[in-house]
Amino acid sequence: MIGNILFTFKNAKISGISGCVPKNKIKNQLSHKEKNYVGVESKYFDQNGNIKTSDLCFNAAKTLLKKLNWSNKDIKYILFVSQTRNYVFPSTACILQDKLNLNKDVFAFDIPLGCSGFIYGLINSFLLTEKFKGKGLLLLGDMSNKFVDINDKQNLILFGDAGVALGIDYSALKTKSFFTFGTDGSGSEYIKYDSDQFDNKFKGQFTMKGGNVFQYMSKKIPIEISEILKKSKVKLKDINYFVPHQASKFLIDTISEKIKINYKNVLFSLRKYGNTNSASIPITLLNEKNKIKNAKILISGFGVGLSWGVGILDLKDVKFTNIAKL
Repeated sequence: MIGNILFTFKNAKISGISGCVPKNKIKNQLSHKEKNYVGVESKYFDQNGNIKTSDLCFNAAKTLLKKLNWSNKDIKYILFVSQTRNYVFPSTACILQDKLNLNKDVFAFDIPLGCSGFIYGLINSFLLTEKFKGKGLLLLGDMSNKFVDINDKQNLILFGDAGVALGIDYSALKTKSFFTFGTDGSGSEYIKYDSDQFDNKFKGQFTMKGGNVFQYMSKKIPIEISEILKKSKVKLKDINYFVPHQASKFLIDTISEKIKINYKNVLFSLRKYGNTNSASIPITLLNEKNKIKNAKILISGFGVGLSWGVGILDLKDVKFTNIAKL
């Protein structure tokens, strides 16, 4: 990673976070090994197939706007980060612009990323906020259960459905945040849904080579974290909490051990909500909202692509809602 770009932002900040999951909850019957390796004891999912990811994000966005007392007319952009969008086209962000009754001059587009999507979404949101000097909505979510074959137990117990909304705003009170990122497409076969929407192959097959992903990310992410700490001149002792993508318990444990962070400072939502892909870091923040008020956090998203990103944020005066059920 030596030589990677360090993005530094001084005026963009997260003002609020809201979340929503389907009301249906199931408990996984896990073996001792599955508890230690996967760690997903329960998850929420759309049992009847009537909910879209955009529905979860719409619900979260409405709640967030009310919590922040923001007018929908003040929103300058809306980004939707998801692998389970409504359609190939149009962009789901355009559909949500209309449903949320935002101005027609709003900047709107989709980012079809999963595990690293929160980092990439924040980078794009912070760039836009500092350019517009105004408010924006970052919506993220995934419903990977729609991809997974019912006979695929390994992946069926892992993924949960969730949608989140973040309000991003401009602040004259400078608060530095830092990001690094990267991509290695040679590993694009490791996590794949092989529908290409053409050649009559609309219904694809989901495959994940978990061992390959583990081997790659358990080496890559500690290096990335070491580099962002060095380049930002932030000390690990000044980090209150490490909030990684909720990939699996064993991978999180391995990364945490390698970066030598106190395990009590590693935050999880995996046990209750499963791996919610692009929503997993903000769902974890909401799950631990009473711990993280005004905290300095280290975040890392990694996986499908292969792609990854690492960030350092100050959560000053962030407003959190409860995680709603739809």
